[in-house]
Order: sequence, then C-alpha cells, then structure tokens
Amino acid sequence: MEFKEAYTPEEFPVFVLPDSKVPKAWMDKLQGYLHNITAALGIENPGEIKFHRSILYEIFARVEKRRVYFHIYHNGMEMGEINEGALICFWILKLMPFQSNIMSASLLNSKIAYIAFVNLLHYVANKTGKKVNIKKELMDNLLYAFQYRDLS
Repeated sequence: MEFKEAYTPEEFPVFVLPDSKVPKAWMDKLQGYLHNITAALGIENPGEIKFHRSILYEIFARVEKRRVYFHIYHNGMEMGEINEGALICFWILKLMPFQSNIMSASLLNSKIAYIAFVNLLHYVANKTGKKVNIKKELMDNLLYAFQYRDLS
C-alpha cells in the first residue's frame, strides 16, 4: 500500500468501522477487563447485568477513532493500554451501556467503569513487575468522581 501525504481534512480517509471480527475481539477484551465483575458487585447471577450491544460497539468505535487520532497527531505514537482502558471507562460513564434491576444505571455504570479501571491498573502493574498500592480513600474518591463528576 502506497502512503499518500495528507494535509487538509478532505485528503484524510473517512473512518470506517472494522469488520465483524473486531467487535468480537473487543467484547473478549472487555470481558478481560471485567473478569471479576459479579464478585466485585456482589452479584451471584451474571445474567442480572444487561448491556446494549450497540452502545458497546459505539464505545469500541470511539476508542478506535482515538487510536487513529493518536497515530496522526502524535507522529505515529501508539495509544497504549492505559489510555485505551481510561477511554473505555470514560465512555462507559458517558454512554452507560449496562443496566440492571438491582441498582440504578448511573451507579452500575460508575461501578463497572471503576472495576475496569482498577483491573487495568493491576494488569499493567503485573505486566511491568510492579504492584498497585493505592489507599482506600483515593479509591473511594475515584468511585465518587466516576459517579458524580463530569470527567470531560
């Protein structure tokens, strides 16, 4: 494939959603971020949590668009796992794809984003040979921020 330099907006290709294999890979990745969701939420039946597949796909598309943005505007830089995970959390908070009869959508999505973020921290720490050592007060503040503050 030949590279063509682009300088004006109309010279850049329009973003196209990836083929159907990519959403499947994204769903698998999201399950990895949320592997302990039922235990963390104190739910015995995972079926109590419902999600809107179309909203999750919208989140995945937005993360992919940001990946392209990083490449273009940061001179070929890759977005990285921490940025990707933080974006997923951000869009979960904004678009609220999860629902349940056991708690409000706002609280549920705040807790799910929180769990995903904490799991991401542990994943990156394990991968880099480090440990996560964050005080409970800070983690409580993070959950509060996820639920009540506009993180835009």
